[in-house]
Amino acid sequence: MKLHSLYPLMFRPIYKDVFWGGNAIAETFNRPHTPRPCAESWELCALEGDDSLVANGVFEGMSLSELTRIFGRDLVGEKAPEADVFPLLFKLVDVRGRCSVQVHPDLETAQRLGVLPKHELWYILKAEPGAELWAGVADGPEQLDGITGRLFRHETRAGDVFDISPGLVHALGGGNLVFEVQQSSSAAFRIDDWGNGREVHPAAAMASIDWQARPGIYPEPPCNRRDLRPRVTTPDFSFATLDLRRMRTLRTTSQSFMVLFCERGKATLGHDGPQPLTLLPGDLVLVPPKQQVTLSPLAEKTHLLMTTL
Repeated sequence: MKLHSLYPLMFRPIYKDVFWGGNAIAETFNRPHTPRPCAESWELCALEGDDSLVANGVFEGMSLSELTRIFGRDLVGEKAPEADVFPLLFKLVDVRGRCSVQVHPDLETAQRLGVLPKHELWYILKAEPGAELWAGVADGPEQLDGITGRLFRHETRAGDVFDISPGLVHALGGGNLVFEVQQSSSAAFRIDDWGNGREVHPAAAMASIDWQARPGIYPEPPCNRRDLRPRVTTPDFSFATLDLRRMRTLRTTSQSFMVLFCERGKATLGHDGPQPLTLLPGDLVLVPPKQQVTLSPLAEKTHLLMTTL
């Protein structure tokens, strides 16, 4: 039952400790209660067992899945594949050691394997000197043996965007702090774990690999007068960056929600609710469809990441 109207929603992060993680999430975004080390912070998600809880307003403590079931397309928008399923998942990823070499299935393969498809995007928040990732396989035999020696290596720099499509073999290297946007799915088929001994999934990986797939690579564009800069548009989501230099009004349509992540700086977000929100580095807010918000910078070089369907 809809007892209250929707408003811009903030959530409590869900922290994940994996052996390759570090301390950059806590240190970069001033989160003293973050576990150390911490490989991932799931900022917004609605997977079974990992369901984000609202941190502000009258819906505080409710889960994202529960809100989605109640509000349907008033929360996810008309472009979402399903009215009662939140379609995207947002993470911070801190890589100290190498992540495993893996691949995600497209829709057709996922249906055959009984899982959900997974398309993801990486925005590089920080990259230490020499930081890298691997994505795509050089021409050769379509087999898993020796695949790590045929991966394309890509240097990473802060502000770069990598579009990791389903079927693309990939792995993140150490020294990268990443903001990740992905379809809401846990389907990841490990091909190689660099000798760390975790389970691999050769049959599902072979079924999922697109041997010709290459990453979409979008270096940070030079500064110009445009404050809002579209970076990547895909069938599953669109991603842009916003240099907030002045007060700016943003509107969502009936088609999609909008997720804003404050990378650096400070801003207020005015809306129709009882009080404005203050966005600090590391804060994420979900603006439902058919709403208007007003952003005002409170610090120089305030920079936001924006995702819609």
